[in-house]
Amino acid sequence: MQGPDPLPDDDHSAPPPSDTQAESVAAPASRAKVLHDIRGQLSPAMLAADRLSLHADPKVRELAEQIVRSIEQAALRLKDLPRF
Repeated sequence: MQGPDPLPDDDHSAPPPSDTQAESVAAPASRAKVLHDIRGQLSPAMLAADRLSLHADPKVRELAEQIVRSIEQAALRLKDLPRF
């Protein structure tokens, strides 16, 4: 019984991607997932702060606005994270 025919020497098919190439493709996807997850964790805090900003007590509203500003700053910093 004979094995499969050997590939001809002039086979010009693309080599499999190297580890570096695979990492360069995976990195943006990983970054996007991390950013998505962090934004997902910030969303409930933003919703709660928005609700607190409607509170009758002015001190509570003031604190709610601080929370909103902090969350917005965090979201902006996420956009500025370097690509890896």
